[in-house]
Formats: sequence, structure tokens, C-alpha cells
Amino acid sequence: MSDPDAALVSALAPLHAGKALDIATGSGRHSIWLAERGWDVTAVDIESATIPHVHCIRADLEKHEYSISPNTWDLIVCWLYWQPDLLSRIAAGVRRGGVVAIAGKTSGRFATSLAQFRVGFPGWEEIASGENESRAYFVGRRPGGAGKELVD
Repeated sequence: MSDPDAALVSALAPLHAGKALDIATGSGRHSIWLAERGWDVTAVDIESATIPHVHCIRADLEKHEYSISPNTWDLIVCWLYWQPDLLSRIAAGVRRGGVVAIAGKTSGRFATSLAQFRVGFPGWEEIASGENESRAYFVGRRPGGAGKELVD
């Protein structure tokens, strides 16, 4: 298994642990990293997985077999998976003051861009972002942190 993405680690390392959702978790590299730091992680993927200390759910996101509950998560990660109709549900699923970390490929059939991420999360504080010939990523905080703060 590969290490968690360096850009994701850098952006999320300062956060206090909370309730995290890892969508399209794949091998679980980000779920494992979060769980090791005390996060209560739920991982969702089409493939069955067993990840220590992580609640794993098998679901086909394209068939909408998993519903993201609104205002539930302190963090939602969707790294290198692109399904445009998930953006609004991801945004709604994050609590006020919560964080989203999303990335996608910038070429091929499922290409996306940093501009598309910014459109999906208008008014969010941009914590980290980037784009190159192979991928784009966006890490942002939902406005209105009336709940518990995730950072000192």
C-alpha cells in the first residue's frame, strides 16, 4: 500500500481528530492515516475492505448506494475519485467549520479541475489547493464554524 498523499497530509495534519468520511477509499491509505491520528473514520468504497479501526461500508457511489448525511462530518475526504454529482452532497455533509479534502485527475474520461472544485465549494476557506498536468486538489473549510473548532 502506498503512503497517504503528501498534500493531504500537510493540509490535514494540524486538525484535531473528529468524525471523518473517506469516500472511494480504495486501499485505505488515507483512512488508516486518519485512524492512526484518532479520527473516527468511516470508509466507503465499491470494493469490500477490512481496515483496522475503520468502519468500512461497501457501496457503489455511482448507483447512489450510500447517502451522505447532511451536517454530520468534521472531515470528508474524496481523493482521486471524480463524480460531479457528489460535490453538493459532500459540501452539505460537512458540519460548519468542517473540512473537505478532494482531488481528481486532470486528464482522461473522469477529468476535473481546481476550478470545478472551487465552484462546488463557494465561499469556503481554501486551506490548500493545487493543479498540474495529472491532478487537481482542494482542501477547504466550510464557513460558520459555530461548532467545535478543528484547529488550535
